[in-house]
Amino acid sequence: MKNKIVIFSNIKGGVGKTTLCALFASYLVERGYPVMAIDADLQASLYRHRKREKDVAPEAPIPWNVNLLDTANREQLELVMVKLKEVPGIVLIDCPGNLNDRNLEYIYKSADTAIIPISFDADTVDATGIFVKALKTVSEADLIFLPNRINTSEKKSEELRQRAQTTEFLGLVGTVMPTVKQSVAVKRYTTLYPLEKSQLAAVEPSFGKIVEALHLNK
Repeated sequence: MKNKIVIFSNIKGGVGKTTLCALFASYLVERGYPVMAIDADLQASLYRHRKREKDVAPEAPIPWNVNLLDTANREQLELVMVKLKEVPGIVLIDCPGNLNDRNLEYIYKSADTAIIPISFDADTVDATGIFVKALKTVSEADLIFLPNRINTSEKKSEELRQRAQTTEFLGLVGTVMPTVKQSVAVKRYTTLYPLEKSQLAAVEPSFGKIVEALHLNK
């Protein structure tokens, strides 16, 4: 199938980009799409999560590969991104939103789509705005905003008003997906095993729309 480079990134930490990247990889594989995941974050959370799971279950089949990407070596990074653009499938990159790291521009420039996890608190909204402004100066990637860990039982009028305003604002520069509700099941992700029913129920409304937005062809 046609190559797609999809990054999960935001300058704001704690929005769940690694978790969503892993869940989306599993979601795609279970629907027959070829997927490779790249961990470009200094913390290497995705890569280390897979290693821990394989240490516990070394015989478990690997549904999708996870590779580390060293962003410190500028020349090597550029070469790797060229090769990733040739992969016949979907390349998901768990990418830090470090605006001070000029090397990350190679990743941003190569991306076809940027999935930007968000929450609706003021700090995250402000940080997301800063990240999007910087990203658009170096990348032509389509922007998908994914509200994550959202407490849908919140009924305060001010909170609901802020969510509506944020959704409207972000909709001017990208596509805002249905929310992923706050859930213990979503936090408890795996890189080896199929999505649980509770996990699928939580992410299906969003992930299904993202697949449509990516115009994926098997």
